[in-house]
Amino acid sequence: MTAQKREQNLQDVPMAVSAFTGQSLRDAGISDIEDFARQVPSLQVQTSTSALSTNYRLRGVGNLGNIPTFEPAVGVFQDGAFRNRPVFSSGDMFDIERIEVLRGPQSTLYGKNTTAGVVAIYTRKPTEELSANAELTAGNLEGASDASLYRFVGGVSGPLTDTVSGSLGLSYTGQDHLMDSALSASDEGANDVDRSSLRGQLQWQPTDALNMRLIGGVLQQDDDQSLSDVYFSPGGRADTFWQNLQDAGLAESCSSNDPLDLEHCARKAVTSEIDANEGTLLVDYALNNGWTIDSITSYDWFKFEGSIDDLFQAGSPILKFQDTQEADSWQQELRLTSAGGETVDWLVGTFYYHNEFQRGDQGDRPLFVDDIYSSNPVVAANIGKFAGRPFPIPAALPGQLGIFDGRQDTDYLAFFGQATWNITDKFSVTGGMRWQQEEKDASVQQSTTIPGLSLVWANLTPNAEIYSGDMDRDTDKTTWSITPQYAITDDLNVYATVSEGFKSGGFNVGWGPTAVAVDPATGKSPREFDNEKVTHYEAGLKSTLLNGSMQLAVNAFYAEYDDYQDATFVSQVFIINNAARAELKGVEAEGKVLLGEHLSADFAVSYADFTYEEYTNGLCYAGRVPDGSTPGTCDLSGEHPLNAPEWTSNLGLMYETDVSWGQAYARGDWTWSDEYFATSQLDPNIVQDSYSWLNLRVGTRWDNFDLAAWVENATDEDVNNFSGSLNVLGSGDASYQTWRQPPRSYGLTLRYDL
Repeated sequence: MTAQKREQNLQDVPMAVSAFTGQSLRDAGISDIEDFARQVPSLQVQTSTSALSTNYRLRGVGNLGNIPTFEPAVGVFQDGAFRNRPVFSSGDMFDIERIEVLRGPQSTLYGKNTTAGVVAIYTRKPTEELSANAELTAGNLEGASDASLYRFVGGVSGPLTDTVSGSLGLSYTGQDHLMDSALSASDEGANDVDRSSLRGQLQWQPTDALNMRLIGGVLQQDDDQSLSDVYFSPGGRADTFWQNLQDAGLAESCSSNDPLDLEHCARKAVTSEIDANEGTLLVDYALNNGWTIDSITSYDWFKFEGSIDDLFQAGSPILKFQDTQEADSWQQELRLTSAGGETVDWLVGTFYYHNEFQRGDQGDRPLFVDDIYSSNPVVAANIGKFAGRPFPIPAALPGQLGIFDGRQDTDYLAFFGQATWNITDKFSVTGGMRWQQEEKDASVQQSTTIPGLSLVWANLTPNAEIYSGDMDRDTDKTTWSITPQYAITDDLNVYATVSEGFKSGGFNVGWGPTAVAVDPATGKSPREFDNEKVTHYEAGLKSTLLNGSMQLAVNAFYAEYDDYQDATFVSQVFIINNAARAELKGVEAEGKVLLGEHLSADFAVSYADFTYEEYTNGLCYAGRVPDGSTPGTCDLSGEHPLNAPEWTSNLGLMYETDVSWGQAYARGDWTWSDEYFATSQLDPNIVQDSYSWLNLRVGTRWDNFDLAAWVENATDEDVNNFSGSLNVLGSGDASYQTWRQPPRSYGLTLRYDL
């Protein structure tokens, strides 16, 4: 593995890291990042409005992925290249050589946005001999409407000349609608999947000293998989609004009010279209003295278009919403690494990253679009009432479009180094340091095509000189780490780490009536949030037991986060705050063991107590009396953040035996999670209870074939992944919308390997 950017045995790496080979992923039937997360108890994955909003948490630390300029705390790296958005890792997994999950801040070697850890995905290199594979999966998901599931993965790899080899892999996932409509008239299904990926590689190795590898990938997704399920609090704002529209004959009725039953109350499905490309050039050159030069050059681009045709979530054509995002990035990392095995092993490097992000489409694709009842008098009267005004407020005037353009450019430069002093054969000390500088330039432009009072106008146009404009910030920081390591025996290593992590602040480049100009009282824009800093302590051991038949790793950790970056959604807009202080403490254990000639097990247990120690300006859940340091906020000190269960665990059992025609096998994977808050407002009424997740798999192998029957979520647990306020009428209302994990599914997978 290469967690420290040089080849090492997993047992010798002095950090909390989980590593999975491509074969182990196949054995467990893992096809995407959500499946994978169940193998790593401290890793949580959330997806809401689209695949673009996928976000990762490690040990409970992380942030919502719905704000595109709110960078993650878990860094994602694809073949060593940093990826700012998870769109490139949230699709199908194929041609995977290994995945490494590094827990805890990794700001020295990985730098940008790694205050919680790293998920590093490495694809398989082209083979030296001709090989090919094809895998076909057919199954069914037990939703409100049973949905057929199809998946194909295939590829070919091999030599092209004496010095050049190549590979080509592809995947396709298709799924029918999982959700049924519960509306009285509309009958449109929702949440299907139509996703395809292609990856090609060329490898040139003219000499033993030089290796060049070019990797290119394409992702296309055009589906409606991200509609939420909604709960309307009886007598609340949203429920009353809907009832008033029904009484006027302007809205349909909905027969379901269960936020987890996969029966929706939307007139139309939420659609999303994603196109993404990435390319990476890896160059490795070995010098005559054993030193190596490594270069990573990478470019990525994506464009997203999403549409909501029922923004008010009231079974009525009131207002449409269209989101457009586009970004491209390029980066260069250059490293010089010593030969290794010397008194001092070292590496030094530099990293540059540039990203350009745009939200909106310069008016070609408006953000808000009026609909049939946008200016209906009954609708306007109700909006005015719920806004606390004695006059009607239309959702939008006839022909009135809401225009939004938000931009942010990021430039990041770092120099880093790490050295290990091998004091004796058993004792060593590793120290590292990184200097980094980051500049962000952002702008927000909001307007309407037609002036006039409306909900759209109120969110975009008033005081345009305040709500539109330019912002900029820059920061630099030096982070460090030091790790002594001692080999008690050949089979037992212990280590301790003290490190400092850092994540730059930024801007909320989204729509809404939030000022852009600098506030004289604070010296910064209300859209700006501060840098996040973490001091981390960890101690652990790694051992090989039972005559080599068991590997065990145990660690304990403690971290203090200053100005922890946090976000939540409140009726139309996301808000980013800084919690003054947060604290993380816990222990973890993981390992693998051979239980007999045919039976093996892998296991992991994680206790991660992540709490806000001082957060006096958090957002309040509906019904809570504000008690925060600023008007309308709440004191969340002492609470656990969203999706941060204290205890998580998993156990996998694999049985294999020879039979007359080949091999037979059976596997079971059990994952358990403690309860957690399902909303960022930490509403005690919206808590996901503790649950178990069980996957089962039986199969047989013969010749070049592998046939498996499988079931996932065998006990059909209803699991709330994330809940948020309603799109428009959520403020102060106990109503909410939910995105849940998949229901029970089952099917067959046939694989052929040449």
